[in-house]
Amino acid sequence: MDTEDSGYVDPADQWVLDPATGMYQLRLDAPSEPVPVPPAPAPVRPAPARRAAVRTPAARAGHGGRRAAAPAAGSRRRKAKPRRPRALAWAVGTTCAVLVAGVTAGIVVLRQGDGPGIRTVDIGAAGSKDPVHAGAMNVLVLGGGPVGATADTAVLLHVAADRGNATALVIPPALVTDIPDCPVGGGTVKGAEQQPFSAALTGRGPGCALRVVKQLTGLPVDHVVLVDYAAAKAASTGVGAADLCVDRTLAVPGTLTALARTAPAALTTDSPLGSAKALGALADAMGAADPKHVTFVTVPVRGGTGPPVADQATASQLYALMARDVSLSPDHPPAADPKLAGPKATPHNTRVEIYNGTGVFGASQDVLSWLQNTQGVNRSTNGGDAHAKVPRTTLRYAPNQADQARSLAAMMGLPASALSPGAQDAAPRANMTLTLGADFTAPGVPVGPPTAPPKGVRLTPASGVHC
Repeated sequence: MDTEDSGYVDPADQWVLDPATGMYQLRLDAPSEPVPVPPAPAPVRPAPARRAAVRTPAARAGHGGRRAAAPAAGSRRRKAKPRRPRALAWAVGTTCAVLVAGVTAGIVVLRQGDGPGIRTVDIGAAGSKDPVHAGAMNVLVLGGGPVGATADTAVLLHVAADRGNATALVIPPALVTDIPDCPVGGGTVKGAEQQPFSAALTGRGPGCALRVVKQLTGLPVDHVVLVDYAAAKAASTGVGAADLCVDRTLAVPGTLTALARTAPAALTTDSPLGSAKALGALADAMGAADPKHVTFVTVPVRGGTGPPVADQATASQLYALMARDVSLSPDHPPAADPKLAGPKATPHNTRVEIYNGTGVFGASQDVLSWLQNTQGVNRSTNGGDAHAKVPRTTLRYAPNQADQARSLAAMMGLPASALSPGAQDAAPRANMTLTLGADFTAPGVPVGPPTAPPKGVRLTPASGVHC
């Protein structure tokens, strides 16, 4: 049977807009024969109860409805397509938009990962496995060409355990030093004596430079970062040209993060630092200190016309300060140790017995004479030789002798590490026990590591560093 014969009613014509609710409703009063009714695409909320009005087909047409009367006999018409509800069309469109956005974002991510990344080198057990760790950190930053080229600049940055200060030790490329054997590419490159520091990279790589610095300073080195500044400048990194040098990278640690994100091919690091996230974490630790508490200092060298050689007497003091987290900034003096903070006894009321553990004859008598005749500690005695030689000078005292211990420490230049308090109070006139160790040199000369930078060394705050 031809569905378009006389009496046929288009199902679409039976859905009429209700002006009271703004929704379409099914009207079945037009056709004489039942016709299939298409299912509603979305639930239709019931209209509010109201009195039904008698409406003619003409009246329905006047309200925007479609004509429901059957067409004249013999007439033919095109079958109308069912309408898609607006809510459904919006939902489909939104889903397509989300899918398109998701695909686009995936392409961006893939493109960001398609380019060259940060190069890494395996330095074995020479460094730290973690990008950042608690406690003090030492990071060697090299500036030069690609891996295998010489280093134009080398700076060992020491970041204090409390992140409150940092010391940037500049190592001259021409500084003559010994180069140890270095593992490279599964093999070993033989070391060499009295070579310029820059030779540590030539044919050896950043890992060997790290080993040289450890040998030179006696400090542990956690990480090494090599920056090819020519490659960094060639890339549009958004980093100012004035910051593209090692000194400025350390003075403005954000430069390192920017390079990791925008010019990763210009960087070579040890394996644990081989991502922008890891380098960003390290840069945050490096930049935690106030710039006025970040101090640059160059390894002191001996005078002369030959190749520069480190002045060991002065340089060792700098290394000791870095090892003990002592700030070189005049605006950030080291905090006083609780053992050394507090009231001090008068020299007359300071009682001490002196033992000689230096292995040098007469050391305890020299100190006794100096204390009595120069410092006014007339209640001091000589205990003679200790039972054995000892490496460090120590002062043992009771809790009720703390003021006397602080007084003697100030006179002799004893560090807090030399003070060893007991658990029980001593008798009123009991002596403290001072044992001189191998670190003792002469009466009045500070014992132990230095507490201030050596004289004659130039210190430059981060704010004064320029490329």
